[in-house]
Amino acid sequence: MVEVRHISEALKSSYLNNEKIEPRKYQVDIANKCVGKNSLVVIPTGLGKTIIAVLVAASTLELFPPECKIIILAPTRPLINQHYSSFINFLTIPEEKYEVLTGKVAPEKRSKLFSENQILFYTPQTLRNDLVQRKYILDNTCLIIFDEAHHASGDYPYTMIADEYLDQNPDGNIIALTASPGSSKEKITSLCKSLHIPVDNIHIRTRNDTDVKTYIKPMDIYKIGVNLTSIMEDVYEALHRVLEQRLQYLSQLGFLEKKGQELYKNIIRKNLLKIHKELISIINGGGDKTGAYGALSVNAQTLILYHMLELVEQQGLDVLLKYFEKMNKDAKKKTSSKAIKILAADYTLRQIYVELKKNEDYSPENLVHPKYQILVQTIFDELNHNLGSRILVFVKLRDSILNITKRLKNYPNIKALRFVGQARKSKEDKGMTQKKQLDALEKFKAGEYNVLVSTNVGEEGLDIAECDLVIFYDVVASEIRLIQRKGRTARHREGKVVILYCKGTNDEKYLWIALNKLKKMNINLKNPKELRKYYEKKESELAFKEKQAFPIEEGSNIAKYKIQNRKRQSNLQSFISDVEEKKANGYLRKIVPIKLSIGIPMKLGLRKKLGEEGIEFKVGNFDVQIDILSKVCILYYNPKDFSKVIGDKIIQKNLELKKTYDLVLTIFDFIDYEENFEGEKRLLKKEVQNFGNSHNVKVIIIDNSEELFFIVKSIYEQSKKEGT
Repeated sequence: MVEVRHISEALKSSYLNNEKIEPRKYQVDIANKCVGKNSLVVIPTGLGKTIIAVLVAASTLELFPPECKIIILAPTRPLINQHYSSFINFLTIPEEKYEVLTGKVAPEKRSKLFSENQILFYTPQTLRNDLVQRKYILDNTCLIIFDEAHHASGDYPYTMIADEYLDQNPDGNIIALTASPGSSKEKITSLCKSLHIPVDNIHIRTRNDTDVKTYIKPMDIYKIGVNLTSIMEDVYEALHRVLEQRLQYLSQLGFLEKKGQELYKNIIRKNLLKIHKELISIINGGGDKTGAYGALSVNAQTLILYHMLELVEQQGLDVLLKYFEKMNKDAKKKTSSKAIKILAADYTLRQIYVELKKNEDYSPENLVHPKYQILVQTIFDELNHNLGSRILVFVKLRDSILNITKRLKNYPNIKALRFVGQARKSKEDKGMTQKKQLDALEKFKAGEYNVLVSTNVGEEGLDIAECDLVIFYDVVASEIRLIQRKGRTARHREGKVVILYCKGTNDEKYLWIALNKLKKMNINLKNPKELRKYYEKKESELAFKEKQAFPIEEGSNIAKYKIQNRKRQSNLQSFISDVEEKKANGYLRKIVPIKLSIGIPMKLGLRKKLGEEGIEFKVGNFDVQIDILSKVCILYYNPKDFSKVIGDKIIQKNLELKKTYDLVLTIFDFIDYEENFEGEKRLLKKEVQNFGNSHNVKVIIIDNSEELFFIVKSIYEQSKKEGT
């Protein structure tokens, strides 16, 4: 494993600006464990993930060739810009060596900027696009930092980038940073697998850990439930009746496993989404399609009805009315779906719509969710306690944000600001460009506004001012989003979190689901042995399935590759036997750590392979590229550089080193050799081999990285076996 430094040594890195950076002990401890290993760092928001990233970056640069690159990835441009500022501030690398590469930089310019700079900041889509188009490769990139790493799933660019990086640069390191990797073993191990991180290399801190407690500010969490009003209950019941009719229809056709009355109590949206996939599969298949088209339309109606129920529970009847108006408008369009047209014409739904319109005209307060009054009272209580407070309110739907922001502006002490994404929803609900978002955040910090009413765009990736109070106007079942939202308070001063929910509805269920997932996440992360068991079990099951689906036959290309690989390694035994002979004569007397020069190319993957095998090694500025046990050394050359002058230098170097070492090996690396004319590679190999034979220089020609690793490992293990 890579040599770990103590805290005093870590702060002496030539790449760290010690006058500006003051890392905490837990940050240094975590960083030291990440150097040289692909690692996942899980710590609460506000505890300095960026500082850990900077420390890992500085230590990694010490271990690799000069001018090797570091890439920092984050989901949004504002977050990228924050990292840019931090790295420039805390590292000693000149500012002209930094570059931010996002979609705003022309593709034709990015290749040049990549080659000219050392510390590079990307949005994931930008780097993925450049790698797909082969604008450059990552063979000289020693570290990639994946911020907000919980995004690494499915088609998100993080997964593809990690795969490409591993292929192009086996020695490169990965550090993944997040406050919320997911609750289940499946999610956590899937994240690790996507980013090629061993589950043993998860480093976690929670707010209760002793080494972070002194840096944590108190966070009080309050859960406040409200009851449905009488008119809400009437609408809720009516929607359930309409939903039940559709569910009974699906049950009678055999698409629902559950039977009986009040199916709506036992069926959730997840069940309906599964049915949707099954119906699409039936329609696209070649079998019997009887009833499938009708069921697909009915199933689409049930999903719309579930959304309506959620609006009642979480947002209010005013938002439901807006949804009805939009649905009725869409139903008149030629392109409208059959499901929309049927629901728009449904008698019960028409009655609900008429009742809501009456209330809008004569008693609009009846349409407002009772959570709103709790919201206003909570904001007033906070501002009465501290007039300078900053309050962040999270709301799922933009229609609700419009309504809430308008109403809050009626109160003199509440200066509310709407904060949403870039998409335009309507003339009334325009999106906010990133420039407008940043301008809004500056006004929020300055106190021009004291309440920010935000969609999930405010959960991560933006430098929102320290908030004294975070309010969840609606509940999220996702533990990841729960963590991200909570993390907006109690960073540098005390903070409060208030979660509003509707009693006796799915809203309340979602709250307990999220809290249980959060608890489960911390238990799983703190138990790496169980994670490893789960991971190995899943890998074993996957390998068995692949073997059944794609059996390897004798004579296949894969089998031939394995035979060729064994053959290559067997040809190296003659050099290993020299070491064994010298051992027998007592030359190798003392085991010392393997030493690697920082100039050893990352493409060989030697650092990673030694680490995976548990073979101790050091990296530094050594006179030879590889020192094994202080008795065997390996010199490394690019055959493109071979000439009479270089040959004379190799001879001289060998003579000098033989005075110190029992065996000197000279490696010529033909792995990526590109011919200028046909047969050049074969001729140069022969020339190099003849040179070695003529001048008593032990020359090894390698065509793949496994050969070099085989030499180093074999010498090391043979010597260890003999007790030298």
